[in-house]
Amino acid sequence: MGLDRLPKIIKAQKELLSVGQTPEPIEKGILRGKHGVSVFRDGTSRYDMIDVPVTHFKPKEIYTSWNKLYDLGYEKDVFGDELSSDDQILELFPQDIIPSLNAEEHLISTCNFVDDLLVRFYGMDPFYNVKSVEDIVGSLAIGLAPHTSGGVLCRIIGWTKASAGYAHPLFHAAKRRNCDGDEDSILMLMDGLLNFSKHILPSGRGGRMDAPLVLTTRLNPSEIDKEALNVDCSHNYSRRFYEETLKQPHPNELSNLVETVESRLGTIGDLRGYGWTHESGDLDAGPTNSSYKTLKSMEDKMNGQLAIGSLLRSVRVEKVASQVIESHFLPDLRGNLVAFTRQKVRCVKCGEKYRRMPLAGKCIQRRKLEIGGLSARRGEDTTECGGNVILTVSEGAVRKYIKVTEAIIQNYGVDMYTEQRVKWLTESTDSLFNNDRVTVMTLSDFL
Repeated sequence: MGLDRLPKIIKAQKELLSVGQTPEPIEKGILRGKHGVSVFRDGTSRYDMIDVPVTHFKPKEIYTSWNKLYDLGYEKDVFGDELSSDDQILELFPQDIIPSLNAEEHLISTCNFVDDLLVRFYGMDPFYNVKSVEDIVGSLAIGLAPHTSGGVLCRIIGWTKASAGYAHPLFHAAKRRNCDGDEDSILMLMDGLLNFSKHILPSGRGGRMDAPLVLTTRLNPSEIDKEALNVDCSHNYSRRFYEETLKQPHPNELSNLVETVESRLGTIGDLRGYGWTHESGDLDAGPTNSSYKTLKSMEDKMNGQLAIGSLLRSVRVEKVASQVIESHFLPDLRGNLVAFTRQKVRCVKCGEKYRRMPLAGKCIQRRKLEIGGLSARRGEDTTECGGNVILTVSEGAVRKYIKVTEAIIQNYGVDMYTEQRVKWLTESTDSLFNNDRVTVMTLSDFL
């Protein structure tokens, strides 16, 4: 491959997990190691960022000159004036994104790896020729959310100092997200086209999740989740709207006074022509990193959320605590309890799974002996595996949220119904893992 030496670490899959046991070309692992590029199980390299929705921006906010944006199709601002300044307000195209500058090193390394791969492995010309993040502006990428198998095509047009990825609400919704702070990934399009392969995906359960099995190239607002269709696209608000808000009505009662994306479906206005009403400051004027990401444990995250709630007069912190327990902790605890009681056991040596623990207390799978480098013929010498058999769901997985839940109840309080449900499930868990006290009684105890 024309390299002076091998890298110290080769970046590739550690083991073959696909049905056909298909390996990647070793050259890809060598070149990833040379450029320090990580690799996901599908052969691609990703960078994760928190989703933040945005519909308008200024060139100076995304560190891209107006000249460059003009070449990318941003010819007029929201008022219809010709683009000629970094201070004009522009409407974001639905499939354009503004990634975090924190991704600078990763994306540059990925582009250099792809170029090296094209030249040294495929015998072609380089594609990106990237030296700085400015060279990446205008490049295509793939947006992909966890637990899905459909990527969405996008274009990088600028950068933000915030630890987040700014994009159109329709784009986030197309990834099956509702723009509430979820964390998704992007990967360079050429990396996906060259290195993604279904043949190397794990054959186990969930092996095809988080992989771009399909790619949406053109976003269709009528095919996405309803949350994004509620986005306000008015250019101004009427006097009647402001007067009606003084009565504090339910938002649905005023839906006819505010133009939303849903009212534009089927027209060109469902993608373009969103209104801009108020100045909101620079995109990264606020915190550059979410405090949620700085907190390590689930208990710290939960306490942080409830601590904020306890400071706000508009929030009943005990109601928030009850909702979190009811919607997250209790379903998780109940599901893990069921999974524990219905689980199989697995041999750590050969991987054989059993519905119940073998009476022998070890793996009883018969395996062929290797004789002279060849497997024994059928019916001839075989041996019992004898490997250690373990549970697939541990006690820790079942109990992981119990202490957090009990601490929330003690510190913030919840309604009686929620507290009783937690107590019942906790006692069920204790009964499952602890030996119940057995009292030996005789006939005289009843006389």
